[in-house]
Amino acid sequence: MDIKELQVSTGADTKQNHPWEYARSKVVCSLLKNYLKKSPKEIAVDIGCGDVFFLRRFADKYPEYELVAVDIAFDDEIISALAAKNSKYNIRLFNSIQNVTDIRDASIIFLLDVIEHIEDDIAFLKDVVSQAYISPQTVIIVTVPAFNSLYCDHDRWLGHFRRYSHTLLKQHAEKAGLSYLDGGYFFSSLLFPRFVQKIIEKIRKNQTTRNQGIGNYKGGKVLTFLYENFLWMDFCFFRIFKFLGMRIPGLSAYIICKKQIK
Repeated sequence: MDIKELQVSTGADTKQNHPWEYARSKVVCSLLKNYLKKSPKEIAVDIGCGDVFFLRRFADKYPEYELVAVDIAFDDEIISALAAKNSKYNIRLFNSIQNVTDIRDASIIFLLDVIEHIEDDIAFLKDVVSQAYISPQTVIIVTVPAFNSLYCDHDRWLGHFRRYSHTLLKQHAEKAGLSYLDGGYFFSSLLFPRFVQKIIEKIRKNQTTRNQGIGNYKGGKVLTFLYENFLWMDFCFFRIFKFLGMRIPGLSAYIICKKQIK
């Protein structure tokens, strides 16, 4: 969950993570299963980590990894609160990628729905790639909201500068010095609801709506379970088409890449 969404209203300690986040964590781990090492002392760095929900889920699946969380929204109070809440995971928290100076080569870098928040995303990716802890062996996964034609009020509220096609995401990554390994889309079933939302916004263009993002989710355990597993089945079903050489569009795009060897 983005820090902005976490702070939508008071009572952040009782915030529920959205089933979309649960499903995305499964998707990301599945996409990386051929790249993740299980040897001791591997390092995973989550840049733009928000409330560190993804890292907690990742740690449950890969306990051998050393975890590093980075988010520019972190201040001393947030770092203290997150460290206390997630003490069993031993996550190291930083508010800048430049402050992560005492780790060896990272095995995996997560950039999960981050670069759409950055005006010059190519310069940002170049900055990431230039960090000493990122080597040509480091695997980097980037996820983003897909298709700029679906850009809506929710994107504006979240501070998104753009949405991406797979092609645009690949082009920006390569311009930043990354070598493409794999990519595509996921959550195809969410495209139609977002398209309908876009149409409704056009009809109600003179009206304002209150955006709260996934930070205001209040679904119970049953609803969360059903929604999460619906999205997971969506991913598994449409993943079949990728194996057949077909790239089916979805509401999220991703690429897996490494630092280019010069």
